This record gives sequence, C-alpha cells and structure tokens, in this order.
Amino acid sequence: MNILLTSVGRRGYLVDYFKETFKNERKIYTSNSELTYTMKQSDGYLITPLIYENDYVETIIDFCKKENISVVLSLFDIDLFVLAKNENIFQENNITLILAPEHSVEICNDKWLTYEFLKSKNIKTPKTYLDVDSVLNEISDGNLSFPVILKPRWGMASMGIYIADDENELRVFYNKSYKDIFNSYLKYESELTKESPILIQELLIGKEFGVDVVNDLNSNYVTCFAKEKVRMRAGETDLGLTVNNGPFESISKLLANSISHKGILSVDCFDVDGDIYVTEMNCRISGHYPISHAVGFDFTKLLKAWLDGESVSSNLLKFEENIYVCKELAIKRLN
Repeated sequence: MNILLTSVGRRGYLVDYFKETFKNERKIYTSNSELTYTMKQSDGYLITPLIYENDYVETIIDFCKKENISVVLSLFDIDLFVLAKNENIFQENNITLILAPEHSVEICNDKWLTYEFLKSKNIKTPKTYLDVDSVLNEISDGNLSFPVILKPRWGMASMGIYIADDENELRVFYNKSYKDIFNSYLKYESELTKESPILIQELLIGKEFGVDVVNDLNSNYVTCFAKEKVRMRAGETDLGLTVNNGPFESISKLLANSISHKGILSVDCFDVDGDIYVTEMNCRISGHYPISHAVGFDFTKLLKAWLDGESVSSNLLKFEENIYVCKELAIKRLN
C-alpha cells in the first residue's frame, strides 16, 4: 500500500527521504493545490482543490483509492485541521492519517488554545494577551514590559509577526498584522476567531530550540530530538545545532501523552536562564526536522518498521549531538 504526502509545497527533501526508504515497496505520491517541482519528484501527484473547498477531502480519498494509498501525512497546518475533522471518513476507506486527533490539532493551530493548554499542564510559556488594552494595562501595572511580540493566532511560516518597542508601534503593528492575516491564506482559520485574530506575547530572550517529539502509530511516546535554532529564515531553521535531549525529555513526554499524536509533534522552545519555555507546537514534520535527519534520525525508516510490524532497532532512535547542520538552496529547471 502506498503513501501520500499532502500539501507538499517545496519540501522535495522529504520526498527524497520517503522514496529512498520505501523504494521497491511503496510508491510515494504527493498533492498540492498548485504544481510544484517537488511533486514531479514523486511517483505521481494530484493537484487538489483549495483545502477549504467542499470537494477537497473527497478528491483526496478518490485519489487514494485510485493509487492504492493507505497512509496519508500532511505537511501543512491548515490541511491538518481539515483532515483531522474528517478522520472517520478516511478510516471508513481504510486510509490511515498520521497526525493528531482533531482537538489536539486545534490546540496546536490556535495559538491561544496552545497558551491555555500549556498553562493547564504547568509548562512555562510566555505571557500572552488577545488585545492591545490588556497589554497596556499589564505594562502600567508592572507585570509586563516592552518589547512585546505580535503574531497571528493561527499563524505559520513567520507571517504577520512584529516586535513592538512602545505603545505607538504596538498599535501600528497590530493593524499591520491584521491586514497581513486577512490578505493571506491565514484568513481561513482566522475567520474562526475574527474578533481576536492576533496574540501579543512577552518577548523571550534566550536560546531557541526545535524539538521533534516522536510517538508511535498507537500514540505512545518513543523519544525526542532537540536542536538549537542558530539561524532562521522565513520561519524555518536555516542553521541548527543538535543538542542533548535531556533538558527536553520530561516536557516531551508530557506533551506526547497529552496531544496523543502519531508520528512527529514539532515543538518550539526557549531556554531562558535554564528554564524551558514552550511557545508553539505543530502536529507534523517541521522545517527543523531535516537537521535531525542529517545526523542519524530517519523518521521514514522508523515509520517503515511500524507499518511493516517490525521491531524498532535502537539505532533508529539515535542521532549525533553537537553537530551543525545548514540548508542550502538548490536551483531546478522545471521543464
């Protein structure tokens, strides 16, 4: 049975990883709402309707039936939300979605729910507010100080993010972020909370990390892999440093058991004077996963063992520490 990567975008490296692991056993298909070079690297592809169109899920399922696809992984947050809402339909058609339950996807996608969830689990997270007046009152009371960071409540890819150093910038950037949201694909989920589509957070100062929290296909915690985000570009880690996962292990276990995802939960953290703060979570393979892959952790081989019902070798749960990994741009001709 074959595998489909939905909303694949430009993640050609993931197609390569999957094809290398599953060659001669399973075909790797891709889908996206517009054609990308990455799709031509796969064994076949589907150009879908837009994610929020009524026939999106039906189109995906019909393609899965046609191409003998039994496993679907999404690489895009909005797509996760729609697929999770329709997981029962996929199950009825013997198709396994490797993601989190609908409620968990909503917690991860809606950053206000993320904040409330983390607080409920006693996990440190930055102070967070939904409106300008609340922020100014907190600053007046001495509970918060500038600078603060503004970000879309349903954000991704670092869109609509601004840092405000004073009240004037706070008001200007709030309006700017609002326009960014509703002039982009962020508008679809943001319509759910249109009266409060922006978060304003305390700005954390410290080292930033990305953590791959790995669960098996029964949603049981397996391990985690941590990387320092040394340099970022367009919301993804451009240069990373692999580190020991010890400081992140207890938080990873707690998140894994609470979110109950399958596969990888991507977690963004800060180390502030030795305390780990969690800022965001995504129920999918993220932009910092290739760093783990480059130094020994191959999720596709782990997935293959699970799908084939094989025991998991300890070698599949290791990676080299203290290694710098960077991404480079590749030039491709489309025809």
